[in-house]
Amino acid sequence: MKTGFHWFQHQFIEVPHHLFAAGILRACADIDRAAPGIGTELLRELSSIGGRDRHEPHYEQLLQKLSEILVIERIVSASWPEGTIFEHEPSAVPGGPRPELLVTTATNRLVVEVKTPSLLQHIRNRAENRTQLPYRGGLSGELAAASTEGAVTLPRDNPILDFLKDAERKFAGFRADPNTASLLVIVWDDHIYEPISTLVNQGTGLLTPNSFAKRPDGQALTFPNIDCVVAIRHMHYFIAASRDESMGGRAHAMDFGIDGDVPNVRFDLENGQVVPQLVLERLRAISHDDPGLKFFAEYNPQDLVIWVPHSSSRA
Repeated sequence: MKTGFHWFQHQFIEVPHHLFAAGILRACADIDRAAPGIGTELLRELSSIGGRDRHEPHYEQLLQKLSEILVIERIVSASWPEGTIFEHEPSAVPGGPRPELLVTTATNRLVVEVKTPSLLQHIRNRAENRTQLPYRGGLSGELAAASTEGAVTLPRDNPILDFLKDAERKFAGFRADPNTASLLVIVWDDHIYEPISTLVNQGTGLLTPNSFAKRPDGQALTFPNIDCVVAIRHMHYFIAASRDESMGGRAHAMDFGIDGDVPNVRFDLENGQVVPQLVLERLRAISHDDPGLKFFAEYNPQDLVIWVPHSSSRA
């Protein structure tokens, strides 16, 4: 652990065999078995984030690193053919941008980027405000505020746009190989309707022709170097586990659930390559427009959400 304060020092140092630490160590060991050295490097990076007493940005950096460990473990532990090579933070050209992972088989490649938004203040806002706008361009903030008393929780759409732009940039060099598929994974919390609403609401969704992100010519900004986006509902498990709180049936922070648990969602951009099915299965990601999801409000774009604040909600 880094000298000085670390958000996870209680779990890793002060309490022997803490379940939170054990789950992380096990995930890193599983990564090392499939991709020697990558799990060890991720654990080193996790331990190096700290030094300032209860500095919240460090906690959010740790959530990002846990997300990388979670996703990389799921991918490298899939049933890849013999001889598959895994590279952590590869570069397509010397000094070029570095996505999280490159998987190379005898016939194809997969490049992966993992992103996690800073959600702690947003979580507090959701707990305190009765009204939420999941995406921009629908109801105005003034109209939403008039519908109930108090402030309005605004969408976290700019981080998602930034994630798309950064993945587009990082994947560009790898797409020179026509056999390279690309995958952006966004780790969110249990409010999965938020990224869904931002990405595919028909009025301004970032993956629709009506996107609020525009090119200089006024056309929707597109992301031709991204083949698939997967949104994973898992950050709330990290937060609960780090606080020794209930995780709603999950055994530890890295418990990804089983078939039949609430699914994650994917958005196919149809840019020429297809992410291997074994990866999508490991991520338990089904298409956002799967007919079976239409019956569940949380898996559909929401125009307006009205909450009854819960006094114990915190972030």
